[in-house]
Amino acid sequence: MTPRPLGPDAAGRWVRWWTSVEWEQGVDEWVERRLGEVGRRVVGAGVTYRARFWSVVRCYPVDGGLVWFKENNPGHQFEAGLVAELARLVPDDVVVPIAVDRRRGWLLTEDCGTTLSHAEVADQATRLVVVRALARLQCAVLGKVAPGVIELAPDTAGDRVREVVREWAELPAEHPLRIGPEVVARAEVAADALDRRTADRSGTVPLDLEFNDVYPANIFADRSTGVLRPRFFDFGNTLRAHPFVTLHGFLDSVVDWTRRPLSDNHREELYAAYLAPWSNHLGADPAVLRQDLYAAEPLVDVHRLISWRRLIPHADPTELRTRANIPRGYLTAALQTQKPRSAS
Repeated sequence: MTPRPLGPDAAGRWVRWWTSVEWEQGVDEWVERRLGEVGRRVVGAGVTYRARFWSVVRCYPVDGGLVWFKENNPGHQFEAGLVAELARLVPDDVVVPIAVDRRRGWLLTEDCGTTLSHAEVADQATRLVVVRALARLQCAVLGKVAPGVIELAPDTAGDRVREVVREWAELPAEHPLRIGPEVVARAEVAADALDRRTADRSGTVPLDLEFNDVYPANIFADRSTGVLRPRFFDFGNTLRAHPFVTLHGFLDSVVDWTRRPLSDNHREELYAAYLAPWSNHLGADPAVLRQDLYAAEPLVDVHRLISWRRLIPHADPTELRTRANIPRGYLTAALQTQKPRSAS
């Protein structure tokens, strides 16, 4: 397994710790012990595949293949416990842990093969399989998991944006997240528009898990049964919010990966495929659910911003300076008040 190069935050405290001999030895011992408990053993040296200040992933060759270890920044430490709960409820739809240490946020899983390819993402039939699977997963766990994460109701999204921009406007001039009065003014206008756009929500779908990072590289293409069965992973960005936002995030990633917009016909077909399991599960009017889906569209980048905000208290000056472009980019996107696609 060839490690990914270190990023611009390599000199920050988290990546320095996660690439230290002390940390590696502690993790290696834990992995070997937990594998031994299930009759498995490591047969080669572990490799830190990717280290960023938000998480680290380490890979181990074992008898019978590979296993993967993950630890998150404290802002997303809940993920290991959340994955364990999801695996208990829907083991065929998510990665299933070999071992979890909830206190330290440590997660050990099997290798699940390849993720969705660019060719698969460009294929409408594959996309339909994915969105149906996503909806079934969300319906299956609805109301059954209390992950202990930030709650963000649609009707509070505008206020969250106002809160962030006012906080960042008061930062010292040299702070990498500092914003000026012109951004604050734009944010007030954008937040008002966001209030209006989310006001049409019916309340039919309760707040629940919004996975907030479902994109092709976080979906294993499980074909062990002879047909594609998506297996989802990487839930560290999850919020308790409107579940429909997850679909919009995935469709945004499709546009990004294919570098072309979805046609209106393809988008509407994907909407219908996603909403069908929800309609059946809730006994709800499909037309009402579709309006709720439209109302959820402008929340994607707001959710990404609020999720990323959990990491900021745990970042040192180097990490803030080198990664500030990410939350600033989410804020910029969240402030855009363009006409929703569904109204065109």
